[in-house]
Amino acid sequence: MTCWSCKADVAEGNVFCPACRKIQPVGRSEDFFSALGLEREYNLDMGALERRFRELSRHLHPDRFARAEPRERRLSLERSTRLNDAYRSLKDWRLRAAYLLKLAGTDVFAEGRTYADPDFLEEQLEWREALALAQADGDAERLRAIAADARERLRRIEDEVARRFAD
Repeated sequence: MTCWSCKADVAEGNVFCPACRKIQPVGRSEDFFSALGLEREYNLDMGALERRFRELSRHLHPDRFARAEPRERRLSLERSTRLNDAYRSLKDWRLRAAYLLKLAGTDVFAEGRTYADPDFLEEQLEWREALALAQADGDAERLRAIAADARERLRRIEDEVARRFAD
């Protein structure tokens, strides 16, 4: 890439030009992980994610560019918005898993594995019915069993996603 201001070479993913320190546009290949300077993986260190987000937020916040030229103000707003979107998506394991699948070319939402999927809907209805019956009967043991089943299913899904993205 070339800096829009001084025309110096800027490596893909650099937020600021190394020569003139002007904020740079988001690169074409920049994903949420690279926006935060993190490796593309399912198992993220949440502390590192939080620290990196806070650090970048301080440098990119539009208030820091209030007196800058219009293009820099716009780029700051774009970068800050992208940073917030990236943080929101990566801090939630479900959104992070869906995003990784999308990056891998397996968009779960495009493949119909959503609320429109009849098998998924049937399973949800069965769980809701079992839950409603257990609650109505005051069956604490059954409620614990349903919760344990749900946690186990979630664990298996997390393991599958982690295996899929382990290099």
